[in-house]
Parts: sequence; C-alpha cells; structure tokens
Amino acid sequence: MIVALRGRLERWDETTSTVWLEVGGVTYEVLIPAFAADWIAAQPPEEELRLFTYYHVSERNPIPLLIGFQHRAERTFFRKFIEVPDMGPAKAVRALTRPVSEIARWVETEDVKALQQLPGIGVRLSQTLVANLTGKLTEEALLRDEAGTGEPPAHDLRDDAVEALVTLQYARREAEALVTEALRESPQLDSIEELLRYILSQQAPA
Repeated sequence: MIVALRGRLERWDETTSTVWLEVGGVTYEVLIPAFAADWIAAQPPEEELRLFTYYHVSERNPIPLLIGFQHRAERTFFRKFIEVPDMGPAKAVRALTRPVSEIARWVETEDVKALQQLPGIGVRLSQTLVANLTGKLTEEALLRDEAGTGEPPAHDLRDDAVEALVTLQYARREAEALVTEALRESPQLDSIEELLRYILSQQAPA
C-alpha cells in the first residue's frame, strides 16, 4: 500500500485532474479530487510536495489508481467514504467537489438534499451515506479547510468553535457555555481542532 509520497511536482493537468510527482527518479501519476484542484494548481513547478495517497486496484479495475490528498485527515475521510455500499474509489473522487469538512457536516446533520449536489450522488446514495456514516465523521466535520497559515486570534477561535458546534446540532447557548468552560479549564488549546476534540471528548458518555 502506498500511503504517502514526497517529491517534485513535474506536471499538473487540470483536464484530467492529475499530477505527476517525481519521487527518487520514479514519476507517479496521482489523481487529485476536485476540491483540492485550486490548492495543487497554486503550487509552482518543481515544488516539493507531500501527498497522502490511497492506492486502489481490483480484478474489475486492474489499472492501479493512486489518489492524492493534501492532509492525512482527508485520506481518512476518503477511506470511510468508499466503505459505503455503491461508493467505489472512482465514484468517490468524482463526488468530492466540496471540502471534506462540508461534506462531513452534511452527513452528520443528515442533509440529504445538500449531499445530492455532489456529482453522482442521487437520492438513494445520499440516504445510504447518511445511514452508514452518521456519527462516524465528527472529527472530519470539525476540520478547517481554508488556506493560510497560523492560528486565528483567541476570539476568532472561540467564535469558530461555537459555530462548529451549532452546525453539529448544539443549541447556541449550550455551545457558547461549552467553549467558554473548555478554554477556562484548558487554556493551552490553541487550535479549533484541539478545542472541539476536547469538548466532544468531555461530552462522551463515561
């Protein structure tokens, strides 16, 4: 199993959504989901990249398929996504036109109408996704997908955490109280992922 590649960006083909990544003298062709196309297109030629990858080959599809992601969490999401009946890797790649966190929130809030915006996801498959994945994508729903570096200021961190909890069906007053308490008890939590993971762990039944 090829789980990650680090190498030099040789070529980006927007038409086929594939990159050529040269790793130690070997060039790999890697399929990039549509939601990451802007990120990969912004990388300068010859840039060294690290891609987390999913390798797929089967008797029905003997030509190997290598799919690349910017973040490990996106690869983890993809592996859960393709475990759903009638959702193979090729269909999953075509469907991922929106950020992982957005799709995960649609699943967690059982928004089948929103899921049907994704290419190849009809009424029945959207219902299957919800039935199979609800409750399994909480961490992915809390990911920050925006580009950029650095953490947000504390007030933005608090506001973002509250909004994320509201998206996950918490009442706003309850969300505000949970975030305030978490920051008071653990002021070292300086990213939204750590903060929300801490809150959800405190909410889990003993």
